[in-house]
Amino acid sequence: MDDQLNLLIELQHVDKKIHALMAERGKLPGMLDVLARKREANAEELAGARAALEEAQKKKRDRDRDLESGVQKVDKLKTRTGDIKTNKEYQALLKEIETAEQDNKTVEDDILRLMETAEATAVKIKDAELRSAAESAAIDAEQKELEATVARLNKDLQALERERHDAAGRIDSAAMAEYEKLHRTRAGTAVVEAMNETCSGCFMRIPPQVYVNVKKNSALIPCPQCSRILFYKA
Repeated sequence: MDDQLNLLIELQHVDKKIHALMAERGKLPGMLDVLARKREANAEELAGARAALEEAQKKKRDRDRDLESGVQKVDKLKTRTGDIKTNKEYQALLKEIETAEQDNKTVEDDILRLMETAEATAVKIKDAELRSAAESAAIDAEQKELEATVARLNKDLQALERERHDAAGRIDSAAMAEYEKLHRTRAGTAVVEAMNETCSGCFMRIPPQVYVNVKKNSALIPCPQCSRILFYKA
């Protein structure tokens, strides 16, 4: 086989490896982003639950103060019974006390509801913390694995780039220029096998005499249709 043709086949083999590794590496940032979004979602869930707990506790404190004021109001109203002169005034005072006590009962119900909400939210926070810790450990492990994969791919790519540089250095400038042009314009495939009088790059028929010459592997022969460099594998 012609030395230049053999070197171009070798170079393309290296380039295929490079493309495969780059494609694999290209997926990793998205996978790392997914992990980052999982972390954010866990953090947001916890922050939301904690905010809900704080809000319930704040409302309970407010209602506790309301209840304290309401109890004081009832106590104060009850001290006025000794000042009552008429039955009408007495009935009015009883009605006012009853209304105040009903208001206090409503406040007590609110306090109980807020306590239940706070307790349920605290349980939810605990569950979320446990789940978040477990998921965080899994995310950490997966992230380390992905980062190790990135490092390995980068190392492999550096080795392949050196291999490519060495191979390219042994190819004459005209052949290398043609290869690079085809590599850019033919989806990364510049050198293709000719099989059964057909180009395996564009799948078009190769004229018989051209195919005869290609089978000799003694020169760089382009496909008449797609211009890729042809070789024959015996």
